[in-house]
Amino acid sequence: MASIEAVTVPKWGMTMTEGKICGWLVEVGGHVDRGQEVVEIETTKVTNVLESAASGTLRRIVLPIGTTAPVGALAAVIVDGEASEEEIDAFVETYADRAGVAGEGAVEGNAPRLIEVPDGTINVSEAGLESDATVVFIHGFGGDHTTWLFNQPAIAETIRTVSLDLPGHGASSPVSQGDIFARIVASVTAAVDAIAPGKFHLVAHSFGGAIATALASADQSRVASLTLIAPIGLGREINREYLDGFVSAERRRPLQKVLELLFADPSKITNDMVEGTLRFKRLEGVPESLAAMAATIADENGQLQQIGDKLAKLTCPVTVLWGEDDAIIPVAEADGLPPNVRFRSFPAAGHMPQMEAASAINEAILETVRSAA
Repeated sequence: MASIEAVTVPKWGMTMTEGKICGWLVEVGGHVDRGQEVVEIETTKVTNVLESAASGTLRRIVLPIGTTAPVGALAAVIVDGEASEEEIDAFVETYADRAGVAGEGAVEGNAPRLIEVPDGTINVSEAGLESDATVVFIHGFGGDHTTWLFNQPAIAETIRTVSLDLPGHGASSPVSQGDIFARIVASVTAAVDAIAPGKFHLVAHSFGGAIATALASADQSRVASLTLIAPIGLGREINREYLDGFVSAERRRPLQKVLELLFADPSKITNDMVEGTLRFKRLEGVPESLAAMAATIADENGQLQQIGDKLAKLTCPVTVLWGEDDAIIPVAEADGLPPNVRFRSFPAAGHMPQMEAASAINEAILETVRSAA
């Protein structure tokens, strides 16, 4: 008996409502293995590939290249075994009725909300069912909580999750005076205390890795695990072209060149991503906040924050993940990791492996979370 499976427009991120088909990577009649990349889809943030959840033959493409469709829409049909064209026609025609509303089965999140902290407000986005512990996502310099659009929904299928905007990013209050690093740590700590009062797992990227390590060091009794993705603080080397360029870029083309440094595949940068970043950088107080933050990350001699000694003293599971083609902080910076830290690198991924190797990163995050049990 044949198994007929649907390929649907995924929900990457809590706010994603639709996606545009950019390219089919398998032709009709071609064989597909479970986990194989089958279609390239563009969102308002980034372009990424969808992996097949089933093995078989790609029998029907429902959404041609260039089509924009809502989350949950039927994009293609994969058949394992023998099925007639009439059976596939019936599957396509009745899919909407059987699947329900678009996006059914996707983990829903609450609307982002602001948490009061001593330095203003922190924007947070929650998703997932109530659980004994919470996974807290902390993005890096120049990002926001949507950095995790390919990760938070997947992790939220098994555990409660929270992603936040660091001060001076997204919808959080800017900060540009005094000890910037200490003030950011204090604000994030206050937000986490308010929204994840029990035990929590930290997942952090780049600059966020130093923030997360500070949190873990300060309260080891509550931090169940720590997963760092291309973190700062393990050496001195860093691409100042990215830091300086991100702060100074005021027009579309210079900013796009800077953002392309984040990815092994620069084509993943979308026009919407560039325009959205420009709009964010023009908000009151943001340019000053970004400049002050960049100055806490590195100077002309390299990185300023160092986290190796703190990691060595942690008793919770600690994992570091890195893209092998990172053009911001080279993967070689991980060579000096303390022995209590597990390490894994990902080929064909740059400074944003959580986007370029999302499935593998999600598996690694969940493995670390489970190891804490």
